[in-house]
Amino acid sequence: MQPLFRCGHVNRNEDRLSLARWLSKILIGILFKETSLLFDRSRPDRGLIVDPRFIDGLRQCHFVLQSARKPTSFNCLHGEFPFSFYSYRIPDYGKDRGFDLSTNVAGQSIAIRVGQLGVIFINDGGFQMHVGSKGPFGLAGAELSELQFREVAARVHYKAALRDATHFYLTAENEQQIQVEQLHVRSFSGCLPGSDELRIFRDWDEIGLSYAMSAYMRVDRSTIFDEETRSCRSTLPLQSR
Repeated sequence: MQPLFRCGHVNRNEDRLSLARWLSKILIGILFKETSLLFDRSRPDRGLIVDPRFIDGLRQCHFVLQSARKPTSFNCLHGEFPFSFYSYRIPDYGKDRGFDLSTNVAGQSIAIRVGQLGVIFINDGGFQMHVGSKGPFGLAGAELSELQFREVAARVHYKAALRDATHFYLTAENEQQIQVEQLHVRSFSGCLPGSDELRIFRDWDEIGLSYAMSAYMRVDRSTIFDEETRSCRSTLPLQSR
């Protein structure tokens, strides 16, 4: 990963897969450790921090991880890979602020900035890429400030938590390679009202977004949310919105 972060940009699919594999490993690793730790050591009856069954929901991450041990071909419904991935350039940052990390466990998303490169991975089968291949405001690949990267991450994390559907997969393996194929989509709540279109995301809510932005951007919510218009203010470039 170090050469990619030093380079500061991601152009090749091979590099996107390498970064996605690394981010999958971190996301699973954080949660897997917590499946063995008590939520409250003084009250063992409260159980573990993370229920081991929750890891089963990260099966798509395992498909990505398996590509480390054998050549893997992906046949996906929404793009090249069974995940959503965005990258950004952050050339100006404080000398003591060379690293940033945020996650949304419910949405199975993770954002990391190392130096001048920020990347976001969502274990969603590619749903966010399907509705916006360039991410929030079409900014993927653009140059952002530290705070702007945190806002983009907040918006991606919030949308990840709104996901209301999943994919079915077929996998096969022989001595030479692994094959992963997305078969179809299943919505948890069915079709959109008055339509035969499957619901992929629950409704966007600016109030909910404001709390996410406040937490991920580390700023007071009053500076984010406009009570009069009931909408969130943004630090992102106007020409891209």
